[in-house]
Amino acid sequence: MNTRSLLVFLLLFLSFYSNSQTLPVIIQNGTTKLASSNFESAEVDFANAIRLNNTATTTYLDKLKKYGTLNEYQKSTSDMPDGFVYNHDLAVPYYGHGMSLAGLGKQDEALLDFEKAITIEPKYAEAYCERGIIYIAKGTKDKGCMDLRKAKVLKNEKAKELYNSNACTEMSTAFITAGDTKMEGKDYAGALLDYTSAIQLNGDSILPFIKRAECNVQLKKYDKALLDYNKALKIKADTIHILYLRGLAYNAASNWKMAFEDFSAVVRKSPNYYEAYIQRGTACEGMENFRSAMYDYSEAIRIKPKDGLAYYKRGLANSDSKDFSHCKDFKIAASLGMEEAKSLAENCGPPPPKAK
Repeated sequence: MNTRSLLVFLLLFLSFYSNSQTLPVIIQNGTTKLASSNFESAEVDFANAIRLNNTATTTYLDKLKKYGTLNEYQKSTSDMPDGFVYNHDLAVPYYGHGMSLAGLGKQDEALLDFEKAITIEPKYAEAYCERGIIYIAKGTKDKGCMDLRKAKVLKNEKAKELYNSNACTEMSTAFITAGDTKMEGKDYAGALLDYTSAIQLNGDSILPFIKRAECNVQLKKYDKALLDYNKALKIKADTIHILYLRGLAYNAASNWKMAFEDFSAVVRKSPNYYEAYIQRGTACEGMENFRSAMYDYSEAIRIKPKDGLAYYKRGLANSDSKDFSHCKDFKIAASLGMEEAKSLAENCGPPPPKAK
């Protein structure tokens, strides 16, 4: 037998041998070899598993992609009305192949495999953990910590320990600081990215959610701001500060009723919260309930009698009064430094008596 014939025979034999093994056996063999650090042989096994799964994986990913483009109604009437069912088994060969490549020092190639495993199974905690380890090793600590946190949330103990030991929470604080700087410079789009990164690094803290919400208010994306305030309240329920900020977002969105409810919750918990009475008065005016607005501005005056804003706003809410009591409010507001009240105070009062 010549050399060429021998090579052909060997290839046919290897092909027959690999095909004669079932997928579970191939994967089990690869897993055993990984455990003994036989990365080269493990890589061959998992590569075979990927090849044998290729048709099923391609069909699965095409279906996943199509499902992702459907709206809610289309999803409810599709052949998957209860949602897409992820096939973890199809992801396992890519994870094993990635682990083999990582063991061989081929980090970039391993990243591609972990990415594919996560695409197939978005809740693959081990894949997130190992991808995070490689990112950190390559110097991309922010991405690495984000992956470790995802794995940690998915109950991966290894990721939990690595997340803490790599000071990932402190990285979240750094992103918040960077976002604050951009907010001061009115770079709201840039700040939004930083606050989002902070959330991805430490979604157990209320601070990055509050910061991103405030940023979205500046961008007039009130629905997104409210979602973040709601997430913050889930972490720490009935927090006066968050309720007040959410009320501001409702006021900015002209959702007066919801704003009124939030500010009412605030003053029930803190009866001397000056700003909450001012903002609830604004919500009352938005609902054209001027009597209630005047009550809130009066409460604000009770709390801070030397602050002109409440007098000014009470005067505006009461501007149709027949006894011209609003004029007194404008004059007090003007005397306390409210520039907006000065012209109103000067031109306010009963008309001069008619000449006889």
